[in-house]
Amino acid sequence: MKRRFFILIILLASVIVSFFIFQNRITALVYANSISFLEETASLYAETFKIKLNDQLFILENKARSFENVDMDDQEAVRKTIMSLRRMGDFKRIYVADRSGEVMNIAGEDIGNISETDYFKSAMQGEAGADSYISMDEEGERILVLAVPIFQNSRVVGVVTGTFAYSVLENIFSVSTFSGNGYAYLINDRGRILGASQSENRLWYSDNWVDFFVENKVLDIPAIDKIRDDIRAGKTASMRYQLGNQERIMVYAPVGLNNWSVVSIMTADFINAQQRKIIWSTVILILVLLALFVFTGYLFYKIINQSEKVAKENMRYVTTTKSLKTLVYEYDFASRVIEFSGDTSFLFGGKMRQLSLENFNIVEKLIHESDRNLLSHLRDFVASGETSYRSELRLLIGGEYVWYQFSGTLIKDKESGAPVKMIGNLVNVNAQVVREQEFKEMAETDLLSGLLNKVSLEKRITEWTAAADGSVGAFYILDLDNFKQVNDKIGHSAGDRAICDAANKLNLVFSERDFIARIGGDEFCVFLTLPSTLPENKIQEIIAEKARVLNSILHETYCSGDVTVSVMASIGISLFPAQAKTYKDLFERADAALYHVKKQGKNSFAMYDESMKENGESIYG
Repeated sequence: MKRRFFILIILLASVIVSFFIFQNRITALVYANSISFLEETASLYAETFKIKLNDQLFILENKARSFENVDMDDQEAVRKTIMSLRRMGDFKRIYVADRSGEVMNIAGEDIGNISETDYFKSAMQGEAGADSYISMDEEGERILVLAVPIFQNSRVVGVVTGTFAYSVLENIFSVSTFSGNGYAYLINDRGRILGASQSENRLWYSDNWVDFFVENKVLDIPAIDKIRDDIRAGKTASMRYQLGNQERIMVYAPVGLNNWSVVSIMTADFINAQQRKIIWSTVILILVLLALFVFTGYLFYKIINQSEKVAKENMRYVTTTKSLKTLVYEYDFASRVIEFSGDTSFLFGGKMRQLSLENFNIVEKLIHESDRNLLSHLRDFVASGETSYRSELRLLIGGEYVWYQFSGTLIKDKESGAPVKMIGNLVNVNAQVVREQEFKEMAETDLLSGLLNKVSLEKRITEWTAAADGSVGAFYILDLDNFKQVNDKIGHSAGDRAICDAANKLNLVFSERDFIARIGGDEFCVFLTLPSTLPENKIQEIIAEKARVLNSILHETYCSGDVTVSVMASIGISLFPAQAKTYKDLFERADAALYHVKKQGKNSFAMYDESMKENGESIYG
């Protein structure tokens, strides 16, 4: 009994000791994380403030260019230029100072001299900057002054100053941290407070943060001197201090301007509250984990049994992920080098970080032959002056062509406007493009034959003739002779087969550059495209040879029992641009030629001439 009691005491003591060790470690972890967060907060405030100032300086610099051609000795010209700048950015007032520091407002009045200010001296040296202090304007409002130089022929001839209200600085610190328990100050290297966030826990230091610490003996002089040295050196540091019966954590981070720093502070009460939450949450979690231990074991057993299935699904997921890879690129116009970010193995079969433009043929070999004008299109895009580019192309991936979207943004030099970089990505859009093509084909094609319908044929021929640029074309109209007898004597299934047979044979005779359509029951149209470089006799020979082949292969016999029907083709042809230049005229002339063939006995072809128009009739009215 005593032995069991002793063991119980030891176990209980071990639990208590472990709990205190755990509590101490949690406290240290929470303090470390709090300091890290304070450092991030201070850096964020500092960066936000710096960005705000840089944005305003950028606006002021742009407006200072308005004085490039202004005679600074002509007060009226200077005043008019100031008036054009009075409303811009967050600036409350805009002033101009000449080389001597004399300041003029929009009324053309001399309102003082700023030649002894640091910001004026810096601006006269060609450096834009801000005043080191918060000052008062003529209305008694606290302001910050920014200054930029006025250049004329690379020489500083004056300074443009802009002021914005102290309230703008306070807005930068409007974001609360640690649920309102944290707060921040913007100070200079002498401890003067330039801006502060709002918080119920914030200490009010009057105008000087350092003086408050010295007067209330919160920190000794060496500690204060160290803070000042760190601020002047642009260092980030942290410390803990006691104020009355309350402990606080402080972090200061440099703004990178005028020896200003952001001080971020948080009370220890908040940290202790977080520590208690973590400890009790951990205790509850341990109890829950113990309660779920048996159930977890059961799940583990089930997972082992399903491991093979999971492995297969994972392999499928990996394969799918690879097919959807997004590749980010950056092209430098100066070095003519493309840099890649991301997994390039799906495209190159391995890692590739850089590719010179001279070796672009490595990529070009993977591009579908119909899309290999990518570089030509990109050159036209750069020359166009536009900044955004997007196109779709097919790449050979894993033995088959996959649709990708190629997009990019052009970055230009601000002064010369010359292209510097192009940044963009290559994204797999195969599923989307295939789906869109299916919808488009359904709208543009004849459902039975799979060929173009009449509407889409007219649209494509119209587009082609408008951009022909010297190319030659031949318009064929084909009519299947005796087709009605196939439907009447053998049946509509045989008629459907005859239509499909004819469509397949037309696809064999003509290429993908040509337009093939079914425009009616047994009527077909083909537009043959030919280059203008061919001699006239060769063009005529090709057109006639195509027609002879069609007469031959479209001659087909369909049977059902004792019933036999021979299907043949009559063909009329018109020429672009020699005989007609529009779809309507091409159709009418080929139609007249077809009617001529019908009158001559069918199963032949004829090219249109003027006598057919005068003596013939249209098959289709």
